[in-house]
Amino acid sequence: MNTELTAPLLRIIEDMAPLTERFAAGGHRLYLVGGAVRDHLLGVERHDSDLDATTDARPAEIKALVSDLADAVWAQGERFGTIGAQINGKPYEITTHRADVYADSSRKPTVEFGTDIRADLERRDFTVNAMAVDLHDQVLVDPFGGRDDLTAHVLRTPMAPDVSFSDDPLRMLRAARFHAGYDLTPDPAMLAAIESMGDRMEIVSAERIRDELQKLLLLTSAAAGFRLLTETRLLAHVVPALAQLGPPLIQLAGARVESVEAIAAHRWAALLLDVDDVDGAIGRLRPSGALANDVGWLADAAVIRRRDPWSDEDLRRAAAGTPGDHRVEELLRFAAAVAVVEDRSPAVAQDALVRVSGLRDAEPDLDDPVPPLRGDDVAELLGLQPGPAIGAAMRTIAEHRFANGPLTAEEARALLA
Repeated sequence: MNTELTAPLLRIIEDMAPLTERFAAGGHRLYLVGGAVRDHLLGVERHDSDLDATTDARPAEIKALVSDLADAVWAQGERFGTIGAQINGKPYEITTHRADVYADSSRKPTVEFGTDIRADLERRDFTVNAMAVDLHDQVLVDPFGGRDDLTAHVLRTPMAPDVSFSDDPLRMLRAARFHAGYDLTPDPAMLAAIESMGDRMEIVSAERIRDELQKLLLLTSAAAGFRLLTETRLLAHVVPALAQLGPPLIQLAGARVESVEAIAAHRWAALLLDVDDVDGAIGRLRPSGALANDVGWLADAAVIRRRDPWSDEDLRRAAAGTPGDHRVEELLRFAAAVAVVEDRSPAVAQDALVRVSGLRDAEPDLDDPVPPLRGDDVAELLGLQPGPAIGAAMRTIAEHRFANGPLTAEEARALLA
């Protein structure tokens, strides 16, 4: 048994044996790469089942080699050298050895295929990700000392950091995530490169920046990543509205992020709560409409930071104003978590949570109030023709409902009369 490899890695090697043998018979070598190697060496439990492999075979050869082994094959990434396959119910992505190189002003990489595993690993982001398992010889391929860096808690790039970050500037942002998620200390040369190359982020698409930031936001220790982004001034190139607030408020934002639920909208809202234009800050990263709406709802500073007790009217309005299938309780839990971090008592939101439960018992239509009169009822009662006056009357009924609770049809008629 190879003592370099963990038991989970050896099980993966055994599971992949038919695939390994198929590539060997075709004159090619196959290597396990990616997060599975890194995390299993760290002893971190992985909850995903996707496995990444790399090979000297070209994409067309990969398809031919796996076609009769696989339950399904997909080739959406073929032009980038990647063929996906499901074998015995397990998904794999197999990629030809390659080197991605970005032009100075391009957001899209050019792809060059290769035959050398060392060259393939050299183009990866960090040494801790530049390791592979040779599935034929069952040995760790680690030409850049990734395993030692894991042990020493060091974050480095296989190539010189300025070369690595120039090829794909998103790696600078990813460094913050790996620092926070794996407790890795960035190499001083890496930090210097990030600080001097921030404007290189201009060639990275807003969508890629958003996705990488969201991965950082969802970490338990996200605040450490934002400290690194602040210290290297990279934050100004990815979330400029937050960077403008200055280190103390950025530090507070990081603490809020860690205090709220690990849900994307909650984490984004906690991050941006002090920004004047939350919609603009999240909008520049091109989120989905649903995410943008949810962030805006949660980050409504006038609601979240209400210092007076929430009245029943406040609760009715908040319940009726929740987007989609959300409920006001979610907003109140968010408010309570934020209050603790900001050295305010969470009791206001916690009391509101208790009282909203009582309102639900008394008002089953709390989230979507049912008007006691229809528009044609109002028109007949007031002798009106269809028009704005009927809408104004219906709003009067709705306002009364928010302030005083449900009213019957007779009470609504008396109100209008």
